[in-house]
Amino acid sequence: MLKKYFVPWLLLILCITACTPNTAGTPTTSGTGNTASTGKEASQPVQTDLVVGLEADAATMLANTQQNYVTDVQIRNIYDALIDRDAKGELVPGLATEWKNVNDLTWELTLQDGVTFHNGAPFTADDVKFSIEYILDEKNKSFYRTRWKDVKEVKVIDPHKVQIVTTQPFPTILQRMADDILIMSAAYVAEVGIEKAASQPIGTGAYTFVKWSRDESLQLAANEAYWRGAPAIKKLTFRYIPEFSTRLSALLSGEVHLIKNIPVDSVDSVKNTPSTKVETVESARINFIILNSMYNGPLKDQKVRQAISYAVDIDGILNAVLNGYGKRMTGPLPDFNLEYVKTEGYAYDPDKAVQLLKEAGYEPSSLELQLDTPSGRYPMDSHVAQAIASQLQKIGIKVNVQVNEWGTHVNKLLQKEMKDMYLLGSGPVFEAQGTMVNYFTKDSPFSGYTDADMDKTILELAATVDPGKRQEAFAYLQKRVVEEAAWIPLWQQRDIYGVSDKLDFQPRADEKLVVSQMKWLP
Repeated sequence: MLKKYFVPWLLLILCITACTPNTAGTPTTSGTGNTASTGKEASQPVQTDLVVGLEADAATMLANTQQNYVTDVQIRNIYDALIDRDAKGELVPGLATEWKNVNDLTWELTLQDGVTFHNGAPFTADDVKFSIEYILDEKNKSFYRTRWKDVKEVKVIDPHKVQIVTTQPFPTILQRMADDILIMSAAYVAEVGIEKAASQPIGTGAYTFVKWSRDESLQLAANEAYWRGAPAIKKLTFRYIPEFSTRLSALLSGEVHLIKNIPVDSVDSVKNTPSTKVETVESARINFIILNSMYNGPLKDQKVRQAISYAVDIDGILNAVLNGYGKRMTGPLPDFNLEYVKTEGYAYDPDKAVQLLKEAGYEPSSLELQLDTPSGRYPMDSHVAQAIASQLQKIGIKVNVQVNEWGTHVNKLLQKEMKDMYLLGSGPVFEAQGTMVNYFTKDSPFSGYTDADMDKTILELAATVDPGKRQEAFAYLQKRVVEEAAWIPLWQQRDIYGVSDKLDFQPRADEKLVVSQMKWLP
């Protein structure tokens, strides 16, 4: 039995420079009528409403359905989690005040008393049961279902106590409660149905739903009865602006007050505009290229994947395209992850790349591949993809770069339409199990590589409690991913935010925008 827990996610490429086209915005007239200068003598008037600029619309307003950053970052202001993470990533109480292992197969949670949903209905254990069972119901097509498949039953003990019974030990259940599940109202969904609940949500969170205009904006209002205290910011709008240059111009002009993923060549524009500032944080998100071996073609050959890995100069791209904003990775996990082990990775060696291709029976010039990338979702993402394509073309491989709007990129991923290489990010990566399940098991929509032995090891880990055995298995998996060249690991992100100079905002490693913790400065 586990202890009860209480209180307490280019040098080499001469044609690519650090300053890239169509990203660096020109400061425009601010909301005060003052034009941009190199000083900070002008500033915005005191604000009451917050506008956040995002690159895409949410997929749904229904919790526990899709794993998608732009969806999650919005709905976490509407719903609450059972267990939260603090700014450092440590687990802290949410709607659950405490939790314990009753036995190897049973977890018991004590719930907050006196919490209500936005319609005034009380939050109870029935809502926890419903929210977990929603994930488990196959007809709901929840992305999180594979992560919760070991849950056998959810028992309501009393209105403020619930037990989760599993078919086998579930050592990462607390992390899953923090990173996956948000609590929906069982009664509300039963009353209005899934379709309406997905477009007009209610939760227990700090902000209540006002209006959702698809592909335009989401409008929320402060929950004055919020159980943690009424938010200081009373009106919150998420505005969808796909083009980064337009998002940047909106920030510099004062139309929006917060945007993420400022390209490195636009940092000075934000710093030098009187009404804006730059905030950065070492992110828990990692970036990588998946070399998809799940389709018949050249990438099914390990030597071809290894050749491509040798042909890409990650350090050169990191320095020249990202100006060093990131930490180089050599394997599938960042070094702050508890299960991380050091891996050798692939040094830049184009001659070795050509040799391996010939050993695999390919002349480099005979290969033509597609590299899919989003635009504006990750720092300098499409520019990174162009840099990688340029390097591969230097050894003779023809690479067609397909730039996708983020929603299109996600849909192509889920529909398994990206058959060669694709750029992705994953995070927050606080534990290894999620990364391994999501990207290296055959049934995951995100996976581009798997084999029977890895699949078996990953699935067995889901029920392995012994820390030594877990670490040994994760070490094996990390080294195997590198040996098989399943990915081109890139870097751990350093997130760069553009922020109104009047907004008190502290970026988080898990990328959450917890607006209830923000306020306007006097």
